[in-house]
Amino acid sequence: MTAPLRLGLVGCGTYGMQMQRVFAAQQRMGRVHLVALAEPDAARRARAQTGFDGAVFADAARMMADCPMDAVLIATPDHLHAPVIDMALHHGLHVLTQKPLGTDPALATRQVAAFAQAGLILYVDLHKRFDPAHIRLRHDIASGAFGRLLYGSVHMEDRIEVPSVWLADWVRQSSPAWFLGVNFFDLVTWVTGLEPARVFATGQTGVLAALGFAGVWDSVQVKVDYVGGMSMHYDLSWVLPAAFPSVVNQGIRLVGTAGLAEVDSQDRGYFSATAAAPGSVQANPFGMYDRLDPRFGPVPDGYLRQAMTGFLNVLEAHRAGIGLADLAGTYPDGASALTSVRLAAAVDQSLASGRPEPVLPPA
Repeated sequence: MTAPLRLGLVGCGTYGMQMQRVFAAQQRMGRVHLVALAEPDAARRARAQTGFDGAVFADAARMMADCPMDAVLIATPDHLHAPVIDMALHHGLHVLTQKPLGTDPALATRQVAAFAQAGLILYVDLHKRFDPAHIRLRHDIASGAFGRLLYGSVHMEDRIEVPSVWLADWVRQSSPAWFLGVNFFDLVTWVTGLEPARVFATGQTGVLAALGFAGVWDSVQVKVDYVGGMSMHYDLSWVLPAAFPSVVNQGIRLVGTAGLAEVDSQDRGYFSATAAAPGSVQANPFGMYDRLDPRFGPVPDGYLRQAMTGFLNVLEAHRAGIGLADLAGTYPDGASALTSVRLAAAVDQSLASGRPEPVLPPA
């Protein structure tokens, strides 16, 4: 019998704890062994250690040096993904990283090439690709159902606690384009097969500045022209009021010469209001839920979690002898994630210059 895959987790913040829960369930099912955690913040480290039987470290480099493992799960702040990816490469470890792959397109391109040369998997948790509605959208586009794509729009908006509370320690190193836009920058390329050519971005400030986060964008609007002529508009914001009933509001609309498609990823039919809660809740039941397993109890599921466990499917296929070249295109690998990184970098350039900017090809 093949031994369970040995995993180490780096970063135990909001999403890191979600990853810990997902892979703890996979450990109960015998697929993995979560051998270690690394988190520099003492309070977060103590929280993650509760009920955890593996090793706990303050330093990711020490964790990788001291604990034999097969792969690393990365849930650090976005701008700190790259150094942890380099550490994993040094130790010959496969990687699952939260999006974005990185915030420096040239460095990310070099890392993709280095992982390919080393025969290691570099998997990016771009969970929008796992939404069943988006999979259907991709299929219908490929079938020609909508004809030649002409234009479309995306909105992705977070409630204000995301930048002001969840990301307060590092929000100055991010923006709505990097934290939110990357999700749909990647998705549009994935569902259409089209590459972005140029961008023009504008934005607004003031709400977060009044809370002490000077210089942080409240909202960003991005017009992207794609090779072949399609144009997309992205509305990206993270200052929705606390009264909004869900943490995120999101959707995509595409129009072609022979039809159109709309996916509302937020309003999917579950609403609740209880005496114990400060406001109503409008949830996406496809994204995150627990299914009951007769042997293992509650198992985290939904496309947000399937994007994580998909990493195990790829690792197990690779362990069974399937080469990286044959696996290419079956998962969100580093190479396919590069487009969203290059597009987000071009948005930064356009915001700074006040004019359209090209989406530069890989260095």
